Amino acid sequence: MVYVVKYRLKPDEKDPNSKLSRALFAECDTKPSREKAAKLLNDITGGKFLEGSIQIQELRDFDPAEVRSHGGSVFSL
Repeated sequence: MVYVVKYRLKPDEKDPNSKLSRALFAECDTKPSREKAAKLLNDITGGKFLEGSIQIQELRDFDPAEVRSHGGSVFSL
């Protein structure tokens, strides 16, 4: 199953009011927990994300191979 994991980055020291949001694709057999998503995001961003901003949404009818064939990265949870 493919999920979209949305999150916000911590504000930049140069611009403390910035609210940069990002999203990534992740695959997991069951809906991933926020803890698993936080661990993945910590590995990817080096801890530079707001843990309370994590949102996980299931993408029905999406195959990880299809996402990859269009140039997207799919992380494993």
